[in-house]
Amino acid sequence: MGSNKLTKAEVLWLGVIFWAVAFTACEAPFSFTFQTNLQTWQVISDLIISALFIADLIYHIRQRAKLKHKDMTKMGVWQYRTLLTVDIIACIPFDVIAWCLGMSHGLHIFKWLRLFRLVRIIKLFKFVSNLKLIPKYIKMQFFIFGSVLIVHFIACAWIYFEPPKGNLDITSQYIDAVYWVITTLTTIGYGDITPTTNGAKLFTMVIMITGVGLYGVVIGNVTKMINEAARYKEQANEKYADLQLFMKHYNIPGRLQTAAFDYYNHLFTKRLSNNDQKIIGELPQALQTELQTYMNMKLIKSVPLFKNCSMACLKEVASALEQKNYSPGQNIINIGEQGDEMFIIAHGVCEVILSDGNIVASLHEGQFFGENALVEQTTRNANVRAQSYCDLYKLEKEDFSRIIKTYPELLAGIEDTMKKRKSDRAENK
Repeated sequence: MGSNKLTKAEVLWLGVIFWAVAFTACEAPFSFTFQTNLQTWQVISDLIISALFIADLIYHIRQRAKLKHKDMTKMGVWQYRTLLTVDIIACIPFDVIAWCLGMSHGLHIFKWLRLFRLVRIIKLFKFVSNLKLIPKYIKMQFFIFGSVLIVHFIACAWIYFEPPKGNLDITSQYIDAVYWVITTLTTIGYGDITPTTNGAKLFTMVIMITGVGLYGVVIGNVTKMINEAARYKEQANEKYADLQLFMKHYNIPGRLQTAAFDYYNHLFTKRLSNNDQKIIGELPQALQTELQTYMNMKLIKSVPLFKNCSMACLKEVASALEQKNYSPGQNIINIGEQGDEMFIIAHGVCEVILSDGNIVASLHEGQFFGENALVEQTTRNANVRAQSYCDLYKLEKEDFSRIIKTYPELLAGIEDTMKKRKSDRAENK
């Protein structure tokens, strides 16, 4: 999984490993600190997690085997072998071994060795941070999860260095420890919980020193994520402000102002651009074409008209589509005019209107109209008007004629659709 391009199977497997690592990160320090008796669920979970870690280790060893070791530096080889050793130790089901040996607590050395599993957390977070295309909200969730884990680790370590006095139950001990961690890391430090042993005092000094930097990192990252999330909204507000100044300067009538603001609201709500080329315009032409074709492919794959077309045919159609935008009330095709294109609806709602003014149909995303013009020399038999802001893709007759010479299945699909629609209209009369 070293690439930024993950398959669905790899994403699913990454999710499974994440939950296994998350469970281990919470359970291992807790069991190490409180030295609780082994429960049946702990033995079963230890066996399952060990099996998952072994499978993941085998996968990564096979992936590494595909790489040439001669391309790795000596430091890289040493680091790989060290992490491999740690991963192998982390795969050993120590709780299962202790249970098989009849030990209710398990050997203390087993408790220490189980902590090697926590190294997987670092590897997982490093892997996620290297992904470029991961959504920001997922990165935010990982950051919050990491912050909670740090508090959990320090709380367990505090209990280990400063055993509680009195007969407090485990829940109360843990809550007191978390309370101490948060007040110390945030530099509040009420002083109601203080270290008494030398080990706890040294540990507290380390946390105080590192806590200031850690607190700054948390605040800095949260601020950065909030700013990134608000950047798009700021751009929209700037656009609205510029548009408002324009309207005021030229004294634009209220009706036109409303129409203009509604259109920009449509764009920012859908997060679309009225010209996709502005977004990808700086890329090489070949890459622009490939991106545009891919975006169009996602649309036409959902259109029943193309269900029997080959992938090569779909790519030809996708590369020939042209994006068009229409405002509410704007006619897309007019009755009686000579047609030479068909339209596919990407966003919005269009209404079909007969010559007597009756609205006979409403067309939504993924639906199409005007296909008769690609096959027959005929005039339009109805008006089609945009009911809302619409983003359509147009296929010209010239492009259609070129494509069906190589891929006749496209013509067959359109003819079948035309026959079905004529039959439906005849039944409704």
